[in-house]
Amino acid sequence: RIWEYTGQVRRGFFIEGMSGMQFIRSQDFPGAMLALEQPLDQIIWLPAVDPAQPWGKSLSHLPGRTFLNVPGTTVALKAGLPVAVFERQGRLLRVFDQAALLDTLQAFAYGYAEKRLFPQQSRISVRQFPSEAVDALTSAGFIRDVTDYVLYREYRS
Repeated sequence: RIWEYTGQVRRGFFIEGMSGMQFIRSQDFPGAMLALEQPLDQIIWLPAVDPAQPWGKSLSHLPGRTFLNVPGTTVALKAGLPVAVFERQGRLLRVFDQAALLDTLQAFAYGYAEKRLFPQQSRISVRQFPSEAVDALTSAGFIRDVTDYVLYREYRS
């Protein structure tokens, strides 16, 4: 309360979907509001259980973009919104934003090659995927193996 009364923090409802009163330092307020109003248009892959990944934890899942927050699930965020998800250690690919699919899979391949995603696995074998993802999987470095698409750790973009 003292910080609020002295102007060191602001109180309010800043992030939609996050319940309860929120506080932010006064000097961080303009930058936080700018980032929320105009998020960066980059793609970031995070494990679903990562504390920096808020969907399904502090924020409710968006309709049609739900996924389990369990180990073995990795989610792609573009401008902070989920655009794709690999579930079951990469065996299942679900796509929420078809327009961003190629960039999303290329970002995944790079993060996987750098051991930031699924670091213990030497290969990712995608068994279930939407048919419209085939070209993007191939362009991102996945190799056809019978009915699966496989990405080996050695791949570098």
